[in-house]
Amino acid sequence: MLGFLYGKTEYSILGSSNKIDDYFRFAKENEFSFISITDDNLYGAYKFIKLAKKLNIKPLVGLEFQIDYDKHNEKILAYAYNLEGFRSLIKLSSYSKISGKKFKICELKEYEDNLMFVSTFDDSYLLNLITHNDERYITYLNTLNELKHFGIGISLSNQSNQSYARYLYDFANNENINVFPLSETLYENKEDFKVYEALSLIGNNENFKRGNYYLKDLDEISYEFFGYDKCFSDLEDFINSVQVFDTPVVKSLPVFPNGSDKTSAEFLKSLAYAGLKKRLLKASYDSFENYKQRLDYELSVINKMGYDDYFLIVWDFVKYAKKEGIMVGPGRGSGASSLVAYSIGITNVDPLRYNLLFERFLNPERITMPDIDMDFEDEKRDLVIEYVKNKYGKDNVCSITTFGTFLVKSSIRDLGRVLKVDSQRLNIIVKLASQTEDYDSLLEEYKDNDEIYNLLYVAKKIEGLPKHVGTHASGVVLSCDKLVENTPIQNGINDLYQSQWEKEDMEESGFLKIDFLGIKNLTIINDICKEINGLDNYTIQNIPLDDYKTYNLLCSGDTLGIFQLEKPGAKSVLRRIKPKVFNDLVAVLALCRPGPMSNVDEFVLRKNGKPYKNLHPDLDSILKDTYGIIVYQEQIMQIAYLFAGMSLGEADLLRRAIAKKDEDLLIKERQNFVDHTIKKGYPGEVANQIYDYIVKFADYGFNKSHSVAYAIVSYQMAYFKANYFNIFMAKILNNVIGNSSITLEYINYAKARGLEVLAPSINESNLDYKTLDGKVIFPLLGIKNLGLQVGKKIVEERIQNGKYLSFEDFKRRTNVNQAILKSLIYAGAFDEFMHTKKYLIEASKEEFELFERVLKKDLVQKVEEEYPFDILKAEEFNSIGVNLSYNNFKNIDNLVKEYRSTFFSTKYTNKYINVIVEFIELKKLKTKKNEEMLVGRLTDSKVELSFVIYPKLYFEVSRDIETSRLYLASGKIVTNERYDRNEFQIEAIKKI
Repeated sequence: MLGFLYGKTEYSILGSSNKIDDYFRFAKENEFSFISITDDNLYGAYKFIKLAKKLNIKPLVGLEFQIDYDKHNEKILAYAYNLEGFRSLIKLSSYSKISGKKFKICELKEYEDNLMFVSTFDDSYLLNLITHNDERYITYLNTLNELKHFGIGISLSNQSNQSYARYLYDFANNENINVFPLSETLYENKEDFKVYEALSLIGNNENFKRGNYYLKDLDEISYEFFGYDKCFSDLEDFINSVQVFDTPVVKSLPVFPNGSDKTSAEFLKSLAYAGLKKRLLKASYDSFENYKQRLDYELSVINKMGYDDYFLIVWDFVKYAKKEGIMVGPGRGSGASSLVAYSIGITNVDPLRYNLLFERFLNPERITMPDIDMDFEDEKRDLVIEYVKNKYGKDNVCSITTFGTFLVKSSIRDLGRVLKVDSQRLNIIVKLASQTEDYDSLLEEYKDNDEIYNLLYVAKKIEGLPKHVGTHASGVVLSCDKLVENTPIQNGINDLYQSQWEKEDMEESGFLKIDFLGIKNLTIINDICKEINGLDNYTIQNIPLDDYKTYNLLCSGDTLGIFQLEKPGAKSVLRRIKPKVFNDLVAVLALCRPGPMSNVDEFVLRKNGKPYKNLHPDLDSILKDTYGIIVYQEQIMQIAYLFAGMSLGEADLLRRAIAKKDEDLLIKERQNFVDHTIKKGYPGEVANQIYDYIVKFADYGFNKSHSVAYAIVSYQMAYFKANYFNIFMAKILNNVIGNSSITLEYINYAKARGLEVLAPSINESNLDYKTLDGKVIFPLLGIKNLGLQVGKKIVEERIQNGKYLSFEDFKRRTNVNQAILKSLIYAGAFDEFMHTKKYLIEASKEEFELFERVLKKDLVQKVEEEYPFDILKAEEFNSIGVNLSYNNFKNIDNLVKEYRSTFFSTKYTNKYINVIVEFIELKKLKTKKNEEMLVGRLTDSKVELSFVIYPKLYFEVSRDIETSRLYLASGKIVTNERYDRNEFQIEAIKKI
């Protein structure tokens, strides 16, 4: 009966390079009868138990933790005899992680019935006692032996262990105490000591263990513990007494406290019916009976599957969010296909209106936890989670752990640092690794160069190992029982506990996970609503979905700042499809992905009148809105329902099976589909053709309910942009404060669209962008050197004591330093006081007031001169990252007359024109002939356009081209077919 009793795995983060998969493979190959895990946490415990069951190896689940003995911390191991013992480990690990608790031996008695405790003598205090024959170590062992199950662990992995092992072994023999062989596993083989060493150093642990801590086979373990026979007999007795168990599978759904005598099912039904009637009062619909039938069906499935409380829990925190003015998304994922969710206000998507299938969300034939993911404005998402935590209790709500892992190439620099590789040599190695596509060949190439080989080898070995513990971006777990009863936890962020298990482990264990996602676009939408009378997080759903201006904007691809539609690919699809109704926009969002993009050309042709014929007339009703092309997963389900007579639940299972592309499964499902289709009266040839058609589009089909929900958000933003452009731009600019390059892009875009962006004003600007008389004014927080606290101080002083009357008044009331004053001056914040920048810069100096009293008249005359335009322009740009008051287009109308130029317009496409331009972005490219050309973006003050200067001209003018200057450019506006955009081909250029 042999195996590892002290199995350390990759989840002893930066303390072991022993990967669980490799660990099990080794145990299986060497015919071990059991295998243990004893990390100082339970991060890997779920995976360990699951894998042991799969490979039919007996799992021994343990935990390494600290106890407090004689005011010293001592390491001890505890192993679970059974499921109750595992629950005890969960508590020990959780309490240890949450409070850093070091247990007294007497405190362990609470857990002694189902745990085996094993001493390690791994700490210097006890080792010194043995070395000096101090009998206090015997007192320690006797105290531990008072526990119901105890054994003395003996390690022979290094010389210091060997020196005291015989003392411990003889003592165990004499006192008839269990004694066990400890062979700690910190790396895979002897050669991998350097991997373990590097990990330890990355973790700032220079006291790593030296010895033989690798995975040993049966012969090596037997040889290592030769003469310690009692170790093996005691181990066998112990392992035989351990029960194999699964991790607890829980149905952890909390019961929603509805405050009435109704059951959860009754309460949900009453909410759903009341909500549906309220919804339909404001909507046009064909038949209330259709809605009633769908609602009753959904409610029956929800009740049968035990998810009434789930819907009520989500309804409650969504209601809280809306009541608190927190913007909630219209829906996300398959949850948007539920009429119950729509009726009670969880979503704002009417599934009957968009032909969405409930079975895509909750399938009665596939018993899994439903997945209602919720979007909230990103700045207030945590408030909703706080509400949930307070309602259900801190002990019942937690976030979920994630693990950041090492990547082979990016870890080389970390390794080079800790292994003290020369920086120049390290740069060479990093370059070699980053450029190779065959890492194994690179290793082989440098096998004779120890330094390079070792670094590359270690980087490869640590690939995929956990590097640090993180927090899942959105997942939150709710439990009816205290979490610590069923899963190990630790401290998380925002005063939440955090699971020690990853998302998949938690879900498989039966825990309810809800994703609370923070979406910046919802923050923008909420901020816009606050500026428009009659709009809030309730009434926004009443925005008309047939607004002419909105569809014009979408058709043009003018979607900078619009959710899901900013990327060039999305803009191209919009310009080609030219959505005129909301369903077109839904299709755009579904098609804007790598696979489905291949269907766009055919979709456009058919939309514009190209004749097409479906494989069978019965497909017409399903594929009408997408012109005979399968775009949505729901269409696949509808086809299976119609042709094969499957239930929609069965159809969803078929869709999932086909998407796996398993050849055996495809053959099996084909037979099943064809047989059912023939029974429905369709010819076998048609049945096979339809099945092939489904298989073709199975990878491309998108979740329509998700597409509809996100199309609503995209449409809302496009609506605001088309109808409230100044407010829209102010709010999206607020979202990029601090990002100078995107701010510059957005402001140049706004100016090109005719929106004036005003320089900051000390008496008008707020911390963020705001609209003022139809214009947008630059914010205080956008000014360099002026942080949040100073910005707040300036605004609060202005609110409390009135506007600043002069520059001197501002200085006196705020007492900010000269660096901040300088930034404010050059930004233009004091322009309203009618002084030059030069005067203000002098006046910002501390000695100015003294000079002013003595030489007031002469000094003022002198300093009221102004700096040159180029200096003012440069300093303004340095202060705010853009030129608002000092820009080259200040006198553009006069320049246009002088140079007889024009402005960009599509009416000049393919015509030779002269345009006064400023370059915004410059990028050199090499042609196939290795000649340099120039591309980028430029503006004529009204329109921003891509440009190209080909090699011949660029060779002549390359030294003269720069940003922030005006040029007279001559050339043609042409259509770039590759990127589906207009660009200006410059054929001649000169400075103005």
